[in-house]
Amino acid sequence: MNLEWLSLLLGGATLLFLGAVLAFQFLSRYGEAGAARKYEALRQPAKTSNKQALHNGMQQLYTLCSRVPLLRTYLHFIRRRLVILHLGDEWKLRLETMRTALWLWGMLLAAAVPITLWVRDVFTLVMLMIGGWVCHGMLTDVFVQRLEMRLLRQLRQFFGDVRHHYHRHGMVEEAIYEATDEAPYEMTLHGQEIVEVLTDSHAEERLEQYLETAPNRYLKGLAGLSYLVKEYGDKQTDSGSLYLKALGKLAGELNFELLRRERLGFLLHGLSVIALLPLLFTRPIEAWASYYFSAMDAFYSSVMGWSIKLALMGVVWLSYVLLRHIQSLETSPKITNRKRWEKWAHGRGWMRWLVHRLGPAPGSREAERMVKLLKETASPLRLEWFYVQRIVAGSMAFLAAMGLFIALPYADRHQVLYAPVYANTLFGQATPEEQERALEAAALDRRIIEQVKGVRPTEESLLELLRKETGGERSDEALRADTQRIMGKLEKLDRQYVKWWQALLTVLAGWVGYWAPVGIRLFQRKMRQMEMKHEVDQLQAVIAMLADMDRMSVEHLLIWMEQFARVFEEPLQTCLLHFDQGAEQALEQLKEDAPFQPFVRMVEKLELAASTLPIRKAFDDLESEYVYAQEERKQEYERLIEHKARWGRMIGFTPMMALIFGYLVIPLIVVSLNQMSVYYEQLQRIQ
Repeated sequence: MNLEWLSLLLGGATLLFLGAVLAFQFLSRYGEAGAARKYEALRQPAKTSNKQALHNGMQQLYTLCSRVPLLRTYLHFIRRRLVILHLGDEWKLRLETMRTALWLWGMLLAAAVPITLWVRDVFTLVMLMIGGWVCHGMLTDVFVQRLEMRLLRQLRQFFGDVRHHYHRHGMVEEAIYEATDEAPYEMTLHGQEIVEVLTDSHAEERLEQYLETAPNRYLKGLAGLSYLVKEYGDKQTDSGSLYLKALGKLAGELNFELLRRERLGFLLHGLSVIALLPLLFTRPIEAWASYYFSAMDAFYSSVMGWSIKLALMGVVWLSYVLLRHIQSLETSPKITNRKRWEKWAHGRGWMRWLVHRLGPAPGSREAERMVKLLKETASPLRLEWFYVQRIVAGSMAFLAAMGLFIALPYADRHQVLYAPVYANTLFGQATPEEQERALEAAALDRRIIEQVKGVRPTEESLLELLRKETGGERSDEALRADTQRIMGKLEKLDRQYVKWWQALLTVLAGWVGYWAPVGIRLFQRKMRQMEMKHEVDQLQAVIAMLADMDRMSVEHLLIWMEQFARVFEEPLQTCLLHFDQGAEQALEQLKEDAPFQPFVRMVEKLELAASTLPIRKAFDDLESEYVYAQEERKQEYERLIEHKARWGRMIGFTPMMALIFGYLVIPLIVVSLNQMSVYYEQLQRIQ
């Protein structure tokens, strides 16, 4: 028995040994083959993967497109928005620029081909082309915002990695260096840049250069905090490391920003598309209404119909512009070095003369009000350039209205001559026989009107002409009805001139266009005012990060606040410019320039810190009320997001409501009431 078990054990061991030998031989051959393939790939670099070949092709395509002037301008527009996200990597920047351009071209082409095959109306094609251009801008914003959000999420993880490595080493530059090795690609570029800032022999100058190109305030805060700790050392407080404490507050602000952007993006998602939908559905609604209610065809071809259609386009454009201002979170630095057409136009002598005549006098209350409006909306325009923009907008609106009222009489004349003439008041859809008779009656009217062109005919002369045209086939009663109809058409044709109310509307359109830039900036200021409390909370968080640091002064705090600010950026810049002439006067002027009560209270504490108290004592309530302040901020965030969402929904659905009620329901009711009145008059005659 023992021998049998021993034989089985030896046999099993032998089989396992042979299996292990075979497996080793197989794996060694597979490994040698894999190593040989890797060696061949290294020895012959021309043999690249499909992904590498695609990227190389996109690089070559970028070079080819850069040689074409129009495409070069277009690629430069996209590149300018992506350059801050791909810092210092030309290859990646070109790849992302070309990838974004190809995605945009592909999506627009996929939408343009079926629309071109389906739509034959020139006006509808123009509207759809405008909608396509607007959609292109929306898609560009989507791609850029996607990259910004990806960088913010990577930065949130980067903060955690820096904290972990700082616990291990206790050295700022070493912690950021090791966190950079583990970071994704976009964050790696910025991490390497921050490491180079900290290790540079002229670190302060290098830091200033990086702060000018950093894509968001949180990277600026990380670079600035790391530089301060690198230069002056960390400090241990009751709650631990000062650097880690400041890093935690900065990470908290980043989390607030991410939650806010994600929530607001979810609530406002698709509103811009909804606002543009009327451009796509105008023609189908018009075709449906004209098919089932024949009288609507005459309405849509009339002056009133064209006026409503153009007014609808204005509502769509205005809604889109306002939605852009609501959705804009101003997370990316503005491009200020591009050439402005307002500056070029102001260089012309006749434009300077117009600005001098129409613009306010320097130093007047109107000039101060407009300058303040431009500052409060962070506009890069000077006052003279802003009035150039207003004059051009008013002139374009005036010329568009004048061209409309000059061109619409020709459309009305065409409608009078070629519109089908139905024998009786028609409700609903016309039969093919009725449509044929209506077209024959319209052709008869055109022939008679052509014969009496240049003279003022009487009813009897028209009656004789109708008898000759019809050959006596119709009764006298029918001929007299035709005569009355032709006389009515002749009266309409005689009234084809510009009316006084049309001239008044033309002037009104110019006035509205002149004030439209002001109205848009007032709305933008309203949106920015909603952000004021949120920004004050952020500035207080910045002060809380820096208050316990040694060698921190009020001027340095103002510099940090100016780097983080958006709404209060202009007042803070003015305060810093005058700070050397006197801190007290500069801070007083800051309170006058930004009279928002929570901001004024914060500036008053800065005044105390500049005169009598240390910074940490002037802002000691920031730590004691930190938990309450965080809860209050959460509630204010909810109110802010809901308020913006209500504004967005109201503006986003306005064009659709205007399309349904202003272009279909109300015209249908008006036309139906007119037909009912005509039908009632016919019944009265029968009785």
